Amino acid sequence: MSSINGSSINGSVRKDKGKPIPQPKETFLLGNVPDLDPKVPLRSLIKLAKVHGPIYQLRVPGQTLVIVSSQEMIHAVCDETKFEKVVAGPLEHVRDFAGDSLFTAFNHEPNWALAHRILVPAFRPTAIRQMQPMMMDVLAQMVMYWEHHAGQPFEAAEQFTRLTFDTIGLTAFKYRFNSFNREKPHDFLTAMTKLLGDAYTRSRRPGVVNKLMYREEAEYRSNIALLHRTCDEIVAARRKSPDPEAGDLLNRMINDKDPETGAKLPDDNIRYQMVTFLIAGHETTSGTLAFTVYYLLKNPAIMRKAREEADAAVKDAGGHLAAINPTKLPYLDAVLKEALRLQTTATFWTRAPKEDVELPGGYFLKKGQPIGVVPHCLHRDPKAWGADAEEFRPERWLEGTVFPPDSWKPFGNGARACIGQLFAMQEGLLALAVVLHRFELDFADKGYDLKIKMGITIQPDGFRIVAKPRQGRNQSLIGELFAAGGTAASAAPTVAKPTLVNGTSAPAVEAKDKLVFLYGSNSATCETLASELAAEGAQRGYGTKAAALDTVAKDGKLPTEGRVVICTPSYEGLPPGNGRQFVEAITKEQDKTTLKGVRYAVFGAGHHDWPRTFHKVPKLIDTRLEELGAQRFMPLSLADAGGDIVDDIEMFKSKLWEALGGSSGSADGASSQPLSVQVVPSSVNPTAALLSAGVEELGTVVSQTTLVEAEADRRKMVHTTIRLAKGCPYRAGDYLAVLPKNPPATVSRALARLGLEPDSVLTLQSGTSSPHLPRGTPVRAGDLLESYVELGQQVSKRTLTELASQCAGDAAKVAQALADESNDEIVTKRLSLLDVLEKTPEHKPDLAFFLDSLHKMKIRQYSISSTPLADPSLVTLTYDIHSSPSDPSHGLGAASNYLSSLVAGQSLRCDIKSSVNFHLPADPATPVVLFAAGTGLAPFMGYAAERAMLKSGGRQVGATILYYGCRDRADMMHAEQLLTWASHGSLDLRPVFSRAKSVKLPAPVKVVDAKYVQDRVWTEREELRALYKSGTMFYTCASGSRMALDLKKTLIKIIMEAKACSEEVAGEKMDSLAQERYRTDVFV
Repeated sequence: MSSINGSSINGSVRKDKGKPIPQPKETFLLGNVPDLDPKVPLRSLIKLAKVHGPIYQLRVPGQTLVIVSSQEMIHAVCDETKFEKVVAGPLEHVRDFAGDSLFTAFNHEPNWALAHRILVPAFRPTAIRQMQPMMMDVLAQMVMYWEHHAGQPFEAAEQFTRLTFDTIGLTAFKYRFNSFNREKPHDFLTAMTKLLGDAYTRSRRPGVVNKLMYREEAEYRSNIALLHRTCDEIVAARRKSPDPEAGDLLNRMINDKDPETGAKLPDDNIRYQMVTFLIAGHETTSGTLAFTVYYLLKNPAIMRKAREEADAAVKDAGGHLAAINPTKLPYLDAVLKEALRLQTTATFWTRAPKEDVELPGGYFLKKGQPIGVVPHCLHRDPKAWGADAEEFRPERWLEGTVFPPDSWKPFGNGARACIGQLFAMQEGLLALAVVLHRFELDFADKGYDLKIKMGITIQPDGFRIVAKPRQGRNQSLIGELFAAGGTAASAAPTVAKPTLVNGTSAPAVEAKDKLVFLYGSNSATCETLASELAAEGAQRGYGTKAAALDTVAKDGKLPTEGRVVICTPSYEGLPPGNGRQFVEAITKEQDKTTLKGVRYAVFGAGHHDWPRTFHKVPKLIDTRLEELGAQRFMPLSLADAGGDIVDDIEMFKSKLWEALGGSSGSADGASSQPLSVQVVPSSVNPTAALLSAGVEELGTVVSQTTLVEAEADRRKMVHTTIRLAKGCPYRAGDYLAVLPKNPPATVSRALARLGLEPDSVLTLQSGTSSPHLPRGTPVRAGDLLESYVELGQQVSKRTLTELASQCAGDAAKVAQALADESNDEIVTKRLSLLDVLEKTPEHKPDLAFFLDSLHKMKIRQYSISSTPLADPSLVTLTYDIHSSPSDPSHGLGAASNYLSSLVAGQSLRCDIKSSVNFHLPADPATPVVLFAAGTGLAPFMGYAAERAMLKSGGRQVGATILYYGCRDRADMMHAEQLLTWASHGSLDLRPVFSRAKSVKLPAPVKVVDAKYVQDRVWTEREELRALYKSGTMFYTCASGSRMALDLKKTLIKIIMEAKACSEEVAGEKMDSLAQERYRTDVFV
């Protein structure tokens, strides 16, 4: 061991010249190891710099390390002619998985220069700007995640890690890790995070100790294998399906040649570069964003100024978030740089002299002596930054100050500096701008003081924030992001309202005018609205009627007496089943006077996740009726099922009654007849009649089978067999409509809050409102709340306002706060009136008001998962159960919990409902391709069973190809049956597992490297093109906001590639295909 006078180990510190380098006192055997905090050594390095000055040395077994911390010293070691980067410490272990990449290559390794020349052009400013749409793509996912979890505390660093990790994956490799669509991080990210921690830990242990820790070593090697396997699979997929237009890093690594030597990157180096970019591209930026938010919350005045600039940038972009110009964010740029200055996430890097050298102050070092650079101290050096160097003051970057050279080094130095610093700054600026524009941020823990968590980089430890949309912000980002002008163009908050287009207000309706409410509806939303409007109209003194469009007007002819109000949704651009004939009739009609004398209004529902066909049918009806001579008495009103549709409907109702000449209250001041409820003695023998709701038949449960057990992040999946009443024929692909009951737990909550017992007997008297409630007949409170009303429906703001007027004190404040237009808690948490009443325990609720405010129990439609060829009297349903694992009494789906609770022999109200255009082709020889995810498998079980039976019976049956997306093998419903069909050759099963790797299934089933259905579809697109040319029919059944939308995008992309056309043209071709040979059954 050397003495503490600065003499060297291995002769690296000159003992014969210069001043001795300061050093803490050594301990026997361990040297200066006790001087370093094992959890956060950065803290120790900063402390030692304060004690020993801008240069000191530490001796640990086997090495002497010189540490420099001042601007003067660091400027000296940044001289590229005299010093070079050293890969040492944790970076040596990072080489185990990052090899000779840009980050970890030794200076003499040729692949560093090769990769540098090939890849640096990808990070030119123009190239970085071209990445902005993909950056915004991932940022939109984070924003929507925050909106959907508004008010819930979360770790800032964890959220920003998801953002930056997904961003580098998409921009560099066009690979989606989809971190915001999963509760747990992607396996790659988990493994990489563990490896980075291990690299830090292993660097502090002797190599022999690492080898002897067998279990840890095995896990270490396994995680490395996972990283490399994932990268190799991405490369293989790109080579198999080249994407010449991608213009990303992956293309450059695979295809580009070194301009000097003509060489390409070897395959193993491509793998190492990918790992490097995924590490460096997310680890430091995520921490920087978290630190930035921390400093903004600690400095409200700076937060306000930053937000003002973000709002102005959005306004300058015409409200289009994707068009934000990051070069017009100078203050945010200063904020980001200031956070990087105070908390440089890359905390330490190592240099070494190329020859013997003298440092400022007369300190001599020999060639090769490792020198550790501590940017944290550099960035707080008062000689470089002034007396306020410890303060967070972004203005210092805007004052024209010329800082000394090498004062700010968050990205390393020289040729070995981070080549992605422009990428990181743009990503950070966009994230800050959008987050500040859309959210109010706050500490989840008001007393939080900054704590540091250290690994290869640093992040805030335990820093949790709460994000809530700013007052009036729309909860739905997706339409705003991809439709220019969709976001509020001004900085002032806006209030979301139903869209009104075309036409002006009409004269007031005369008393006793007739109102006809026609609806098209698959899921009963518009049917329920029409029925409620008819009931309210009757209460207001109108003669009313509610009926399906095809029942009254399948020939396209509408009544001229009174007014006609049409309520209809749009299902991927197609009309609902009971409105299809009406739409076809008015579309084909040529006589421009055929509807003269008709006075009408249209209300349309849709979902913003389908932007190309959003509200297509109601807009078509509204325009077409006018073209055929009808007169619009009220502008078209549109509602978004992906937003606050409850308030959209309430707004439409108010507008309607105003347009008809009354107020939003009762018409013409006529006194309404409110519901009256009397509690009578329980000795009365009540009867509880079941609601029909168009479901007239009784079925009987035959069996219940659990397909997949519930877990923390997985819903329970159930298979129910039901025997139908006689005379209920069906086809594979049809629905079973079920009239459910509220879950017992929800009913018990309601009874308790209303002060009733299950056997309390109620008599409802008078009142023309709520016609679905039984009048004049005693009914048990338990029966009424169980069967007649929707206890779980989202409460409307109008109902909350009425509730507030009935309350006093704190209860009134709670109700009024929830009713405020700026409060989004009702939407984000889908609070029911019962939920709100439980928030106001001091208020005694009015029973009549409670019942009158609830909708009638609606039917639910389930895809049938069987074929009548097996037994025409039996149907099976395959579904998952909606419930809240954290609170079993809340968030219960009425229908799924009701169905799953039934036991063999119990009866239920159900009936067959024919699907529209979602049946197998008449000729079984026609090939079919089926796309499903999760319980979207249900109708295709019926398809596959039917075609298997036809084939076994000797029929010529075309190929039946099923793409089936699951999380993992345990998530694969009906696995044994599917595999049996596959082994018999009647089904070509193509499963895709999003959360599992290397799943093995028996031949002939093949599991390929694809995470989602759309990924495998893209990989196998050539085969699908050939199938299309052969006349194949295509079907999709899945969630409209997830797989179905992504699949459609992929199919449009396939068309673009095949036709060499624009996305718009491909989208039109896709719409045409949907009319001919592509059928969808999409649920929300």
